[in-house]
Amino acid sequence: MIRPWKHAALLCVCWIWLVPHAKGQQKDFQSWWEVDLHQELSDDFELALELEQRFRNNSLQYDRTLVTLSGSYRVNRYLEVEAGFRGVAVQNREQQIQSKFRGHADATARYTLSAAGLSFRVRFQYGFDDIVNLGYFRFNTLVNRNRLKLEHHLFGSRFTAFASVESWHLLSNTASGWAYKMRYSGGIEYALGFSSRIKLRYILEDEFNVKNPMQSHVLLLGYRHEF
Repeated sequence: MIRPWKHAALLCVCWIWLVPHAKGQQKDFQSWWEVDLHQELSDDFELALELEQRFRNNSLQYDRTLVTLSGSYRVNRYLEVEAGFRGVAVQNREQQIQSKFRGHADATARYTLSAAGLSFRVRFQYGFDDIVNLGYFRFNTLVNRNRLKLEHHLFGSRFTAFASVESWHLLSNTASGWAYKMRYSGGIEYALGFSSRIKLRYILEDEFNVKNPMQSHVLLLGYRHEF
C-alpha cells in the first residue's frame, strides 16, 4: 500500500517534469531572510506579521524588503481561510527604491495522517503600485497561486522536513491566464522550544512564457515565534 505522502511526492515530481523550460533563461543565486511572528487570539483565529529581506545578483545586491500582516481563521480541522496585506520596498533597474502593495485571500485544505501533513492552498493576490490611485486597474495585476505542500515530522526529534510545489497564473492583462512561474521548495525546520522554531529552505523559481525569464536558486533562513 502506497502512503498518501508518497502519492504527494510522486505528484510533485510529475509536476516538475511537465513544466515547460524557457530558452535563453537567465540564472541567479539569491538569499532571503525571514522573521515570522504569530499571535493566537482564540482557538481558531490568529494574526501574523512577517518581515522579509531579499538579496539578488548572487546575493550581493539589495533586492526588496517585504512586510506582511495577515489574519487566518480555522473553519474546521480540514479548512483554513486567510486574508492579508503586504507592503514591498523594491529596488528597480535604475537603483531606485519603489513601493508596491499586495492584498491576498487564501483557502487552505489540510489532511494529517500520523506524522505527515498534506495541504493544498489556493491564493488570489492583487498587486498595485499606488495605494491612492487604485482606479488605474490596467496597471494592476491579479494572480492566482496554487501550492501543494507536504510536511513530515521526524519521529523522536525536533526536526520537520517539508517540500512544496507552487504555480503562478496571471489573471489580469491577459486573455489566456497561463502559468508563468513555478516554485519548487524543500527544507527542514527545527523547534527551539514550544513557541519558536528556525527553518532552512531551498527554493527553485522557474519563469516561462514571459520576456527575459529568470531561474532563481534561493537559500532562505527563517525564524518563527508564536505568542
